[in-house]
Amino acid sequence: MCRFLLYKSNSPILLADLLTRPAHSIIMQSFNCKLRIDRRRPMNGDGFGIGWYDEPRTNGCIFTSTLPAWSNVNLQRLAEKIKSALVFAHVRATTGDTATSESNCHPWQFGNLMWMHNGNIGGFENIKRRLQNVLREDIYLSLQGTTDSEHAFALFLNMLDDPEHRDEFSFRELRQAMLQTIAQLNEWLDEAGVTETSLMNFAVTDGQSVVCTRYITSSELEGASLFYSSGSEFKSEADSGQYRMVKANKREDVVVVASEPLTYERSDWMAIPTNTLLVITPKLNVHLSPIRDRYWNPRRRHSG
Repeated sequence: MCRFLLYKSNSPILLADLLTRPAHSIIMQSFNCKLRIDRRRPMNGDGFGIGWYDEPRTNGCIFTSTLPAWSNVNLQRLAEKIKSALVFAHVRATTGDTATSESNCHPWQFGNLMWMHNGNIGGFENIKRRLQNVLREDIYLSLQGTTDSEHAFALFLNMLDDPEHRDEFSFRELRQAMLQTIAQLNEWLDEAGVTETSLMNFAVTDGQSVVCTRYITSSELEGASLFYSSGSEFKSEADSGQYRMVKANKREDVVVVASEPLTYERSDWMAIPTNTLLVITPKLNVHLSPIRDRYWNPRRRHSG
């Protein structure tokens, strides 16, 4: 199980203000995560990745490494220099038998789309060949690693029309492709007789819209933790140096989604309910909607 965060705003933020400086930053979560389902192994030291965009409608940039995030000096250097209004960050803990390699580090990119995943697709080896067989040639050839996560991204791309040569997608299109991806994975897993639970906290962006999910193939269990915070600015307070989401007005100028809250201000963070899809529109409107399939349970007790 991994940890991830994403940030979208009207104005760029220094990466250090997301990745390294907050009290429970993604770097801290790489060796001291609090909310992962498997608490026997609180480490996420099998590599990391960050992705960011300089301008809308342009391809983003990705930096990955197999070193643990907490010990990578280049990450510290980059975080103190790079600013972006749309950031993806991920610290990895391997699942299954996948290798620790840069090709297996999140996020991945295809055209101007970027993707990351926290969780695992249970029994993925039973559907891997079937998934590969349905992919269009250009998408199949783009696969570099061996993870279920990257293959889920390929399936998502397969739901879109010519994703490699487009620089813009509507959030409705990305939302629909995400729902189709989850539905198709579930159909194949059912047909293969897989009973192992899957955790599908996916996130995708085209540099303008963001779609992410908190999802589990169970109507009773809770999905892997996922929270969001929104306001006018995410910054440190001058007197204490502690970070928090400032809500100076009713507008949402900043949205942060994270596997675990980056700060200890409980009022700043809301848990995304299990089996829910979240959309951040280009205008920073946040929409949450239930994923109403056979695993949807409105009576499920929700927690972070």
